[in-house]
Amino acid sequence: MFTQKDAEAVTRRRWKPITGCPGATTITGMEPAGAATEAESHRYGRRYAVVMRTAAMACAGGAALAQASPAQRPLVMAVVAGLGAWSVVYTRLGARGWVLPADTAVVVLLCLTQRWTVPPDSLADSTNWVLAVVSVTAVAHQWFTTTPGAVLLTTAVVAAYQAGVAPETGFVLTGLWTFAEAGLSRVLFLMVRAAARRADQAVAAGERARRAAAVAAARRADEREHLATLHDTAAATLLAVGARMVSGTEPWLAARAARDLEILSARPEIPDGATDLVRLLGDVARHAAVAVDLRSPPTMPAPAPQAAAIAAAAREALANVARHAGVDRAELVVAGAGGLITVEVADRGRGFAPETVPPHRRGVSGSIAERMARVGGRAIVTSAPGAGARVRLELPGPVAKHRHPPAAPDGTATTPKHDTGMRGVAAATPGTGPHRHFETGP
Repeated sequence: MFTQKDAEAVTRRRWKPITGCPGATTITGMEPAGAATEAESHRYGRRYAVVMRTAAMACAGGAALAQASPAQRPLVMAVVAGLGAWSVVYTRLGARGWVLPADTAVVVLLCLTQRWTVPPDSLADSTNWVLAVVSVTAVAHQWFTTTPGAVLLTTAVVAAYQAGVAPETGFVLTGLWTFAEAGLSRVLFLMVRAAARRADQAVAAGERARRAAAVAAARRADEREHLATLHDTAAATLLAVGARMVSGTEPWLAARAARDLEILSARPEIPDGATDLVRLLGDVARHAAVAVDLRSPPTMPAPAPQAAAIAAAAREALANVARHAGVDRAELVVAGAGGLITVEVADRGRGFAPETVPPHRRGVSGSIAERMARVGGRAIVTSAPGAGARVRLELPGPVAKHRHPPAAPDGTATTPKHDTGMRGVAAATPGTGPHRHFETGP
């Protein structure tokens, strides 16, 4: 039955790491990267902060050159050039852990040199270009550190600014204004992060719901397949004995019961790759309870899960012939053309009216129709009282071109000389390919 290991196999997902974002966590396994949205928004926020700060520094440098007196201009040009070089480093390495303290140290040194780089009449008002650098630095730092760290760095640059201009302007007014700007930036950062976390939680909840649905669907499919297998094996054998369809002394009955137990006790493995559908159907025909005339190409590769479903459905159709048709012979025809694999099981028995089959009879609906539907195919049952029955199994998909046996001089097809692993007599049938006749069962 369906186990926890099977559930993990159904729902396992592998998620790629988040690159280019410091602090982003890579999670591999059944859970998605839980902080993907938060990490991405943090990365874009930092990029915006770096670009904004670099642009503001460029504008402040232009203002510094415009304000500088002739005596100050050489020093101001050197300071602006140094700030430009540092801005390049800051832009390229802004996410490194050591860059933020280094940037704070650069701004602190700039603030302490104001008496030599800012005109005296600009020290005490908002036209001071160093004040613009302090403000944009305090705003940008909020996106790179924790709240305590942001408070510490903002306090350092504000204190250095005040030390560079004192006593011309008041500390309270300038400090409160810069702290207000930094606080608004911090609030924006926290709001963006909270929204991103909610988005990540919604994505994680959706993934958990999808995983639960996938596990539930896999369990239901496994249960349906188990019930269909139970119906096709032990239940059918017990029904045959209980309804006195057999006397109970048939030599093949013990072998059939042992085979049923073997099928039920084996843990089904999910098939993979491709397999030969003709080989599977040959095995079905060999163990059928009626004689089977099998007409098929020499081989027909098909995806293993679909081939196994077709073989199981054909087995149940042949079992229905033995139980209900009142004949001891059936035909099994395999064909593939036009992107469609078809398998037909036909008999010339008593037939039945499909619309009158009661719901609790699961042979056609559960073991044949539902089994084919689960692998993307379909089953078509055609029958009428007194006219026999025909079960057509169809599976869409690519069908390989198969070589039919070479024609004999008399125009009939000859059976290819290869070991099919099947017991029985191979006969030549004009125009149909290999024709195998199997005498089995009671």
